[in-house]
Amino acid sequence: MKLFFLVCLLGAVIAKRKHNGGPKCEKILEKGGISPEFAKHVSHAIHSLTIEDLKMYFNKKVGVNNSIPVVNPKLRDQPRVLDNAPPSGYDEEFKTDGMKHFDLIMKGVNMEGWRLTAFEVVERLSHVYHMSEIWVAAGQKYKKVAKRLDKDSPLCECVRDTDSNGLAKYLQLTAFQIRYPGITSGNKTITDAYLGGFLDYHISYGLQERPKNLVNELMNFDFSGTDEE
Repeated sequence: MKLFFLVCLLGAVIAKRKHNGGPKCEKILEKGGISPEFAKHVSHAIHSLTIEDLKMYFNKKVGVNNSIPVVNPKLRDQPRVLDNAPPSGYDEEFKTDGMKHFDLIMKGVNMEGWRLTAFEVVERLSHVYHMSEIWVAAGQKYKKVAKRLDKDSPLCECVRDTDSNGLAKYLQLTAFQIRYPGITSGNKTITDAYLGGFLDYHISYGLQERPKNLVNELMNFDFSGTDEE
């Protein structure tokens, strides 16, 4: 699913196309074999991508205006979600991806509001290595999918419409989970799930499904305010 998003979005950006979306997207996505869990899984897969990661794993032509929405790594800044994956600032003197990631995490340990502030160093390192595993696996299939998928198709149009397909909402929720572990903004259904441990941002090796009854609550929640609001 994350491949569909990346192929459709990166392909459109490079070709300077924009999404149009539309009310028929739900049926188009279903017919195209896109899972109802699309937004949830894709938001996890892309939330911490950087320009360097996109170039490394997916497409070397990607630039600053890449249209890949990600959680803002500067957790005290606004907006919570960036419209474009930012540069990471990897030290290119290192030859391996692992050392580039390690160096970036260690440099940010004492920086206030930088990345996973609620986690210990080992957990931060585990997270970046975990995400790299996902991107490597996805990148291996990316080129094959890109050759077969029509980037002008209605399916791609709907995949790019992150407001209607729920991806924008899930990224906002992910940003809140990272900024304020264990805290929500007052919606009782979502708050109860948070306090029960279902929605807090955590790292594990197992797959934990979220309660399905929260999806409608999330889709109707207004994330337009500031963190304080």
